[in-house]
Formats: sequence, structure tokens, C-alpha cells
Amino acid sequence: MALPYELLLAKRNLERHPWHTLAMVLGLALAVLVMIYIPSSMSSFYGDLIDRAVEQNSAHVTVWPPERRRGGADAIVRPYYGPDAEVALTDRTFPRHRDLNGYHALARRAAGVKGVAAVASVVRGDGTVNRGRISLGIRIEGIEPEQYARVVNIAKHFPAGSVPELGPSDAAIGFRMAEKLGIHAGEHLHVATARGSRLMRVRAIFRSGYYDKDMKHAFVSLRTAQRLFRMGNEISALAIRCDDLQQAAAVSRRMDGCFQNKIRNWMDDNASLLAEIATTERLTLFINILVAMVASVGMATVFLMFVHNRQKELAIMRAVGSSRASLRAILILEAMFIWLAGTIIGTSMALGVMAYEQAHPYEVSAETYGIGSFATHPQPHAFAIGCGLAALTMLCSALCSGRRAARLSPVEVIFGG
Repeated sequence: MALPYELLLAKRNLERHPWHTLAMVLGLALAVLVMIYIPSSMSSFYGDLIDRAVEQNSAHVTVWPPERRRGGADAIVRPYYGPDAEVALTDRTFPRHRDLNGYHALARRAAGVKGVAAVASVVRGDGTVNRGRISLGIRIEGIEPEQYARVVNIAKHFPAGSVPELGPSDAAIGFRMAEKLGIHAGEHLHVATARGSRLMRVRAIFRSGYYDKDMKHAFVSLRTAQRLFRMGNEISALAIRCDDLQQAAAVSRRMDGCFQNKIRNWMDDNASLLAEIATTERLTLFINILVAMVASVGMATVFLMFVHNRQKELAIMRAVGSSRASLRAILILEAMFIWLAGTIIGTSMALGVMAYEQAHPYEVSAETYGIGSFATHPQPHAFAIGCGLAALTMLCSALCSGRRAARLSPVEVIFGG
């Protein structure tokens, strides 16, 4: 089957001007590299940040005790005395601390919600730790290690790669707290809360990468925490892991419909971080569009030079019967050849740079970002956007040049009229 003559002419024209062709291909390849690498780099960084902040430090969804609304007594009393009555009432029950009771049945109900992978009971409260003359305010978290490890991936915090068993008098503390207290695993410290105190043994020392957690966080067994805070058989909250991290909002909405408790997901707790990520994504999209516009101007200029240098050739083609549509088709095919070659080279360069980064990751501040190293990972959406913008760039350049070529007058070009 014979190929259309426009395709053959487009191929011949690119081969006749190798340096111009090479310059356009390399220019487009660099533009594709930038349009792929920047969003991939930002997405990878924030993806690692979210993974560290959520997967290893907090639950996807948390069920808290129901909140008591203020002004309930006022709403009840006011109708009896009219809307203009002044009700003076001091509600001393509102700030009262509340715990979650009946949590076994609540946990079974939560486990049955679609999208829930695991549920764990948690007791949280403030306390102090003392050793010698040193006293620190800390956050005490009571957990059942095996159950909690299925919800939050805290195993990576511990040297052995697994959460240790916590006995009635055992505690796991951050390495910074251990350094501050001058204590090692196996030694004892004094833990106190507003309702109780206990001498405890340091069972293990963890390293989370977050300064506050490593300095002010301690894990104890669930039953020990209940005794320290005199909670009886109650807990502070239920920690829930979803099948998919991104489905946490949907799972919390399902739970809102059948639970009277306060439901919060990791997106609620990290709203400022997600807002920053959204702003960064908009900025990177703007940069990509700007790069595409600059590349479009450059490619259009080169194509216009092509048209100018080949005016007589194009005029002769018009004189022998080629239509304006054929001239535009030739230039569009040339642009598509350049786009194909530039995209292949640009994506290969992007993959090569990412492979190098993964072999030699960047070192970043673990205390600031919670991650000690960072490398860019390929992001399918970045490749799609980069290749799409490159195609749009070349198409616009070809159309602009083809429009000028279609306006050529064969008589004026050939005879210099």
C-alpha cells in the first residue's frame, strides 16, 4: 500500500534539514523533561510526606466520644419565657472530659463498615515522666501492640522492625526522651498522671523521625493506661485503618450516618498540609503551561523559519496543484515526527534522572519533614500531562506555520512580484 505523498515529503524535509530538526527535537525533549520531572518530584515528595505522617504515625479514621452541644439548657428554658427573656445559666458540664464506653460493641460495628480494614482501641492522655531531678511533660498512649500495629505502621519506628509486647509495667519511649533522661532499655522511670502514678521499666526505645514524638511520646499497654487515668473499662478513641488511604473520607461519611460519635479522618487532621499540596500542584501546573507556551513560541518561530526558507518549494507545490490542506498536512506531519522523537527522548531522560535519584536519594531533614531521604518516582499523570502539552505545543506551532504557508502566492514567490 503506497503511503500518502504528504507523509513522504514530511519525512524528506526533516532529513534535508538535520540540524534544524535536531535542534527542535532536543528543545522539545528538554521541555518534556521539565514538564514531567517537576510535577513528579513534587508529587513524590508530598506522597512520601503523607505516607510518613499518616501510615506510620496516625490512623486513617478516628472515632471519638460524642461532643456535647452548648446551649441545650438555654434552648429548653427560653420558649417558656419568650424570645426576649435573659437566661443566666452557667454550664459546668461542657468542659468535662468524656471517654468512650461500650467500645467492644462499637469496634465490632466499625469493623463491619465497608472499606474498614482494621480497628484498634486507644487510650490517650497527658502525664509526666521523672528520673532523678529531670521531669518531662509527655503524651501517654495506651495500646494493644499487636492490634494497634495492624492500624498504624509503627513497627518501622522500632529497631527490631516489630512492636514489642508491653507488660503491665512496661513503656516504650522515644530516643530523644531517653537521651534527655539518660536512660536505656531495661532501666526504670516514674510515670505520673493527674489520677495516678507508676514505676515503669523501659521496654523499648523507638525513633519516629519527628522531634515532638521522639521527645514527648510514650506507649504503654491499654490496661496500664486505663489504670493510670482511672478510666475503668473505657477508652479515649477507636483507631481505624481503611483498605485505601484515599478512601478515608468516604469511610468517615459512611460512619457519620450510623454512629452518634465524633468521626475524624486523616484529611481533617492534616487539612493545612493538603491545602499546601493543592497550592503546589496548581503552581506546578502553571509552570508546565508556561513551559509549554515558551516551547510553543520557540517551535512556532522555527517552523516559520522553515516556511520562509522553503517558500519557493512550497510555491512550486501550489503551482503544480497541491492544495492548501496538503501544505498544512505536511507541516503537521513534520510536527508529529518531531513530537514523537522529542517525547521519546524527553521521557527517557526523565526516567533516567529518576532512576539516578532512586539510586542516590537526596538527604533531607528528618526532623523537619519526617523523612530522612527523598527520591523522585515516576508519576503516570505527570507523563500524561507532559506528553499531552508537548503534542498541543507542536500542533499549535504547525497550525500557525501552515496558516502562513497556505497564504503564499506562487506567482509572487517564484517571480518575485
